[in-house]
Amino acid sequence: MTERTLTTQLKQLLKRGYSEMDVRNLAMAPKNIVDQAIAEFHAEERIHEKTIQIQHNQANFAMRLGN
Repeated sequence: MTERTLTTQLKQLLKRGYSEMDVRNLAMAPKNIVDQAIAEFHAEERIHEKTIQIQHNQANFAMRLGN
């Protein structure tokens, strides 16, 4: 299994609600790959949350323009 495939599968576990500890304990992978997958997951989550916040602010602004 390639490193990229393994990282993707680990991130999918995190997205499904597994905790970091679960992923660390369940994963039969090198520690650096598990750590990388967790870090990438958190980075993607921060980007997603920021995008949602920006869209929310834009929607609020647009709604105020209509009044």
